[in-house]
Amino acid sequence: MSDMTDPRGGVRNLSVDLGPRMIMVGSETLGTADNISIMVAEATKEELEKLKTANEIRLVRMVGGSGHE
Repeated sequence: MSDMTDPRGGVRNLSVDLGPRMIMVGSETLGTADNISIMVAEATKEELEKLKTANEIRLVRMVGGSGHE
């Protein structure tokens, strides 16, 4: 994990390696990945620790925002 510390005690724009994960949609397992990395725009150090140690992480499509549809 790279670390760009924010003066307010958070971090910005860093890559977090989550390690091997199962890839699931709903309750169906579609496959596995040897390593998953994600870019985190902004988080506190506590939030990053929760992310790295979580057994399950959900990706939710944002509807009506600036994301791609």
